[in-house]
Amino acid sequence: MKTYEDLTLFTPGPVNVPARVLAAGAKPMLHHRTPEFSRILSGLVEKAQSLLGTGQDILPVHTSGRGAMEGTILNLFSSGDAIVSVCNGKFGEMYAEMAEKHGLKVYKVCEDWLCDANIAEIEAVLRSSPDVKAITVCQCETTTATINDIQSIARLAKQYGKLILVDCISSAGCLPLEFDAWQLDVVVTASQKGLMSPAGLSLVVLSEAAWAAVDASKFPKFYIQFRDIQKNMRGKNAETPGSTPVSLVAAVEEALSAIEQEGKENVYARHATVARAIRAGVEAMGLTLFPKEVNRRSPALTAFVVPEGLSSSGIRSALKQNFGIVTAGGLGSAYKDTVVRIGHMGSVYPKDAIMVIGALEATMYKLGFVKEPGPGTAACIRALG
Repeated sequence: MKTYEDLTLFTPGPVNVPARVLAAGAKPMLHHRTPEFSRILSGLVEKAQSLLGTGQDILPVHTSGRGAMEGTILNLFSSGDAIVSVCNGKFGEMYAEMAEKHGLKVYKVCEDWLCDANIAEIEAVLRSSPDVKAITVCQCETTTATINDIQSIARLAKQYGKLILVDCISSAGCLPLEFDAWQLDVVVTASQKGLMSPAGLSLVVLSEAAWAAVDASKFPKFYIQFRDIQKNMRGKNAETPGSTPVSLVAAVEEALSAIEQEGKENVYARHATVARAIRAGVEAMGLTLFPKEVNRRSPALTAFVVPEGLSSSGIRSALKQNFGIVTAGGLGSAYKDTVVRIGHMGSVYPKDAIMVIGALEATMYKLGFVKEPGPGTAACIRALG
């Protein structure tokens, strides 16, 4: 049995945390109402603004990503408001479900998990439903290892005078995101994926139009109250309401420093290279990418279909037991044991691509699927250039 110290995460969150980030979070405790901590929090904000391409306020929210997502529903809307939700995966559906539970009217579109988001389908609802106030969508849908065309959906939202709310939890730090230039209204991300830190801290960005919606919202809110967070962050010493997770903030600030030092364009290129190599290896050993036909696969993770006669749990168990590599199964009852997902977000490099493909090829050889080992690893190496 492997202990957790022996394991390497190739999951779509949480991810392996670099040593420098762990060290930053392990420093002696600071009080959260001191100038010393305020400087760290302000540094996090400045670096996050650069990464997300915005001059707007960054709101640190002491929750996992889905807590901040729910906060966007509570802070921007009122009971009975209508939204359009792009639902081509579990997390797109989750945004819709949150809204429904709080009494919003939700028009669900693009519900086929195996297909790209259909711009025409979204526009048809906007054209026929003038009551719609906003569109919710995931940039990276980790259910299917695909990305949605956020820029096109944002242009459509502006054309019809609607807000666009984007779940960037598994995309920020992995692929381009430009809040201001793309005219987005709300972005939510979190610490445990491309920001390569422990889970528990989210970051939210709002446009001026979104802030107007905040002021018009009639939902009661207490813990996740965006105006209150903004007020505290704009004080003489930046702070957050309540007891701030000081160590986690320090870790995320260090992770953002690492991204800034590498250069975000270099970070995106590195993710794209690793993704290309892993997919080349997967296909070269005869496995089929999941979904089979989509236009935009995510650089943050890769998914493949489990061959007939095998199971996702069996492949993943062998990878963990024999190589200390942790991967993820599919999501939803239809894909839980028929899909394997390999995360490659955050602190991932060419050596990691070779490691996971080599281990996967050895596993598939032992399971009898790969007849002669080598093609997958060779294809991975070639793709790295």
